[in-house]
Amino acid sequence: MSDETKSWFNRLSPEDLIYYTRLIFALIAAAIALGLNLSGPLGIFGFVIGITLVVISYFIALFLFRISPDQVGGHLRGLMKGLGTGVLLFLVIWLLVYNFIYWATLSIP
Repeated sequence: MSDETKSWFNRLSPEDLIYYTRLIFALIAAAIALGLNLSGPLGIFGFVIGITLVVISYFIALFLFRISPDQVGGHLRGLMKGLGTGVLLFLVIWLLVYNFIYWATLSIP
């Protein structure tokens, strides 16, 4: 990495690292749910995959970036940081792309 990239990365707070990691994992979870066509009854399977990956993103951020839970105010605060945004991003990407890809299979009266 260049010096400019290193300085940008070092300026992020631990909470920001968790937040952005959660957003990246929400995009990955939506891609997995779409790629495997995890719709099932009421889309529960895709939703479970999405929630699981978004929660796992917190633990990956802890281990990959070596963030202590004390730096973000404990495990509960770290788990909640960006959770709503991550879940909403997953749902929006998953639902919009799913409807555009499979629009022909929808029964329109």
